[in-house]
Amino acid sequence: MVPEKLIGKVEYKANLAGNNYLVRIGFERIADFTPGQYASLKVNDEGIRRSYSVASLPGKKSIDLLVDISPMGVGSKYILGLNVGDEVEVLGFLGRFIVDPLLLIESKQILFLATGTGIAPLRPMIEDLLYKKKYSGEVRLIWGMRYEKDLYWLKEMDNINRDFDNFKFDIVISKPSEDWPGFRGHVGSVIDQLAQKWSGTLAYLCGSPDMIAENEIKLKEKGVPEGHIFYEKYF
Repeated sequence: MVPEKLIGKVEYKANLAGNNYLVRIGFERIADFTPGQYASLKVNDEGIRRSYSVASLPGKKSIDLLVDISPMGVGSKYILGLNVGDEVEVLGFLGRFIVDPLLLIESKQILFLATGTGIAPLRPMIEDLLYKKKYSGEVRLIWGMRYEKDLYWLKEMDNINRDFDNFKFDIVISKPSEDWPGFRGHVGSVIDQLAQKWSGTLAYLCGSPDMIAENEIKLKEKGVPEGHIFYEKYF
């Protein structure tokens, strides 16, 4: 599928928590992409672009983008300045960070690892697997954040957990408050507690380069084949 330039309009914008914003861009026709792909937005008059993973499912005349504006670079400032009704130029859709249907045949467990807004492409990938593809193997998401006050999408994840017995969702906080009841530390510390057949596991990682580098090594050491580890880095 060849990427193309699309002109859309902001339909919705909201601060989810902390520095994390959700922006919905509407188009005149259905957005055709594969869960896990990203869109490239023109963020200034000089034509500079910034890329953001699509945080919603295909089949609609809109896409959701999840953006952490804390870097306060040109892309962050552009997102902050957007208002409902504003026109947006989008190059879509790009990237190979997708679930290969052929790999699902031989894999009984899929592990998704995210830090921060790295959860953006993983949520639609998981929803597509469970609601549309009816994948019956185990699907587990481990999401790492610094502070619990920055969490969002908890109700949405609880809904998936309610609908599917084969979905498991863990949050790990690196700088938790004293009252935090869940995992503490980093994504890798949760992986070390898992008991599963690693040779039959597919792993999808999205987030900070450090998290990806560390856990790619960890997963290989546990027995996950190199060809079963996929990642998208956020700098």
